[in-house]
Amino acid sequence: MKRINILYGGKQYSVSGRDVDEVKEEIRAAVEKAVPVWLEVNVGEGRYKRADILLSPGIDISVIGIDAVD
Repeated sequence: MKRINILYGGKQYSVSGRDVDEVKEEIRAAVEKAVPVWLEVNVGEGRYKRADILLSPGIDISVIGIDAVD
């Protein structure tokens, strides 16, 4: 997996160096908790610029795995 795109609040973020199923499980577990949890993501393309998005019930979020092209 090259990277994982995260659509959150109408904006696109990304995560790299992680497995898509691992990220989905982290999101599922966070939504299940009674306390909101922050997920570290990258905002924009190119140079890494950290952003933290809040995971909690009722938040629209999509996880899209992007395969590396050989």
